[in-house]
Amino acid sequence: MERVQTPLAAIAVSLVAAIAAWAYRPLIAVSAVASLVCAWALLHGHHKATIEASALEPSEGDVAPAAAPSVVEGSNSFQAHLSNDPDTGFITYPVFAAILEAKVATARRRLWPVTVVQLELGLAPDALEVSDVAANAILGFSALLRATIREADVCARIGQQRFALILEDTDEEGGAWAAERLQVAHVRSGVTLVGKISAGVAGYPTNGATPKELLTRSSMALERALASLEEPGVGRVVVAPSVPYKG
Repeated sequence: MERVQTPLAAIAVSLVAAIAAWAYRPLIAVSAVASLVCAWALLHGHHKATIEASALEPSEGDVAPAAAPSVVEGSNSFQAHLSNDPDTGFITYPVFAAILEAKVATARRRLWPVTVVQLELGLAPDALEVSDVAANAILGFSALLRATIREADVCARIGQQRFALILEDTDEEGGAWAAERLQVAHVRSGVTLVGKISAGVAGYPTNGATPKELLTRSSMALERALASLEEPGVGRVVVAPSVPYKG
């Protein structure tokens, strides 16, 4: 209330000064009228701001709605209701997709690449037959993955045996190299519960211009890699084909 009374007092004083000074000093009267106008504008502006601020303030008992996360359409159903996988601690698909949207927006703004790598584990027969053994195999691979990728990279578990990476400031060739480096680290670890590691790679802007395109084309590349599981080796790494850049 004090901030409202101040301009009211100024208006009263200016009005009295204007009436008293008109017969003696017209210039002083004009100045008083100008002060009166300024005080009125201050009062009006304060009153309007008070009304607008009151409209924005929630009333008692109101609860502000939580902001819904932005998720790329077509999310994987694996652990879709959780933000983190309880076994590995990695984020799940919905969070991964939301982060990818932000990463692609940053890449577009700063004119640098960003790459998605999807990884599928080929478990050994012993691991496939016993659930506890399979769980240990996945945990062991998760530890290897965490030790191999960079701190700036984003990793998610998006399926029972499938993981996905976001490699910022990395093109598709760098994504393929990262997958191959993981395969080499796996072989050197001597772990036999995971037989092969297949990978599908798609990079912005060469292989896709949107998060949905990167996810779809890296998934398609992974399916091509999985089609060659019978071939010898540690697993194929397939890069999605290039597409015309749309800007």
